[in-house]
Amino acid sequence: MRLPIVLFAAALLVSTPAFADQDTAIKAVRAQPRALDAVVDSGGNMYVSVKEDSKFPWSQYAAGLCQVVKPHQGRIFKVRVVDILSVMASRAPGGWKRLGEASCAN
Repeated sequence: MRLPIVLFAAALLVSTPAFADQDTAIKAVRAQPRALDAVVDSGGNMYVSVKEDSKFPWSQYAAGLCQVVKPHQGRIFKVRVVDILSVMASRAPGGWKRLGEASCAN
C-alpha cells in the first residue's frame, strides 16, 4: 500500500523543478518589451500576449523569446505570440489570434 504513495511522491518531486523553471521563464518573458503577459499550457506551449502591430515581425520575436526561455529549462517547446484583445475575450487558447510562432526545440 505504501509503495504507490512513495512512487507518487517521487514523481511529484521530479516534476516540481519543471514547474518552477516555467515560472522563472514566464517572469523573464513578461520582462521583455512588447510582452504584456505570458502563460504556459500543459503541452509546453507558451502563449505571449501582445498588442497587435501588423508591421512587426512576430515570428522573429517568438524565436527571440525561445532564446529567453531556453536557460530556464522549463520544458517550453513552442512560443506563440497572440493578440491581447483575443485573450481578453476569454476564449480558449485555440481561439486566440496568433500573430507569430516559433519552435524552441532547436
